[in-house]
Amino acid sequence: MTAAFLLAAIGSALSVEPADKELIPEARMVLNYLETVYGKKTIAALNGAENVEGVRKASGKEPAIVGFDLSGFNSPPWGKTYRRVVEKTIQEAQAWWAKGGIVTMQCHWIHPANPDGAALRAGTRRKTASPPFDIAAALKPGTQANEELMRDLQGHADYLQQLADARVPVLWRPFHEIEGGWFWWTDAEHPENTAALWRFMFDYFTKERKLHNLIWVYASALRCGTGPKALLNVEERRRFYPGSNYVDIAGIDVYPHEKLGVGEPQTDTYATNFNLMKQLAPGKMIALAECDAIPNPDKLAADGPPWLYCLPWWGVGQKHTAAWAQATYAHEHLVTLDQLPKWKTSP
Repeated sequence: MTAAFLLAAIGSALSVEPADKELIPEARMVLNYLETVYGKKTIAALNGAENVEGVRKASGKEPAIVGFDLSGFNSPPWGKTYRRVVEKTIQEAQAWWAKGGIVTMQCHWIHPANPDGAALRAGTRRKTASPPFDIAAALKPGTQANEELMRDLQGHADYLQQLADARVPVLWRPFHEIEGGWFWWTDAEHPENTAALWRFMFDYFTKERKLHNLIWVYASALRCGTGPKALLNVEERRRFYPGSNYVDIAGIDVYPHEKLGVGEPQTDTYATNFNLMKQLAPGKMIALAECDAIPNPDKLAADGPPWLYCLPWWGVGQKHTAAWAQATYAHEHLVTLDQLPKWKTSP
């Protein structure tokens, strides 16, 4: 079955207008399939290929979407160890698509000006804290910040090119938790710079590098700013948003937070967060891009909200128990790997 024939089988015409008008047929198939599911069921997802087996053992099912990270984590970026980690990730992503699954990918992009740092501005136990990155300067050719930015953009694009060459669609989720303030890409004083950075990446990847396998997923943080209003703060969040023409899917990362009134997934389906994203990105499909565990599927089926997909960050363990994995991934409201279309079925 050709890509064009399968696209016709899923829907004779795309009603979703992709951000990248030159999406390859495989990516158009995935985007159109997501639209056919949206509002009817929720797609089961999971972070990390290494975590799939635990879910399978617990529930007898496998997630339809698996998340990967386009970062080698190890300092310095683009060294041998760093590249070895990224190369393994690319191979795993290709294997998941070959198995019939959908690939999503974020990037814990190490601070461009601090090779000994991390994506987190505060650093980690093994990596130094990073100064604020001058995003406005980075968007101007000829500056040192622009050279640092372009070095990393080119490196990431080279690996995404491997997935494009292999015809692997990617739900690409850059600058995740974009308004949170803990990653270097959040310009809290001038959020428009962060929005411009998104557009800069989009134009470089799609127009210059011709990476037409990417479905662009915007991912908000649980909170924007501090204090009791941080959960919503819609007007401030809008300043980070790059515009509807640069986004295919709008997601948000939600974890329990007692002070903000965000509960555990067994009892809270995160309707407040869903409705926030509808205000922020009207007309877009809304995903729970990260969470502790899939929210209560009985409640999702009965009352919503109609999350496009839910992606637990953890494998089966303390925050994502085997019992809850069984209750969620095996639930009839959740779409699992075995229920996806056969993207590459031969005649």
